[in-house]
This record gives sequence, C-alpha cells and structure tokens, in this order.
Amino acid sequence: MLGVAKTRFRAATHATEVLRGRSARPLYVTATGMAPADAAELVRSMAGAGRLPDALRRVDRLARGAAPA
Repeated sequence: MLGVAKTRFRAATHATEVLRGRSARPLYVTATGMAPADAAELVRSMAGAGRLPDALRRVDRLARGAAPA
C-alpha cells in the first residue's frame, strides 16, 4: 500500500519527503509492503510535470467531488 499526502501528518514520522518538478514543497510518501525508497521513487517517476503527479491530481479532484473528465 502506498500513501501520498500534500501536508505532513504529525504522527507519520516514517514519511519520506519527495520533491517533484520545480516545487520547493515536498509530497509525503508512506508505504506498507515495499521499501520506503522504492515508494518514493515510484511517486517521483510518475507522469506529470508539477508537484502532484497527473494520476494523483485526478484522484484528489474526484475525492473532493469533482465530476469525472
């Protein structure tokens, strides 16, 4: 399981910071069942030029109630 957050959770001391694109603000990646470094590299290599990968941007919008494109 892979978790990606845009803000740090106080209790998630095991999150790996991942910088993408030209953003100075990291994403916080957690993983179960895979090495944290592998999870971070997976998020780092996802498609999309910005801070948030394209697939995660779409999931975030859908979770907030946006209509599917």
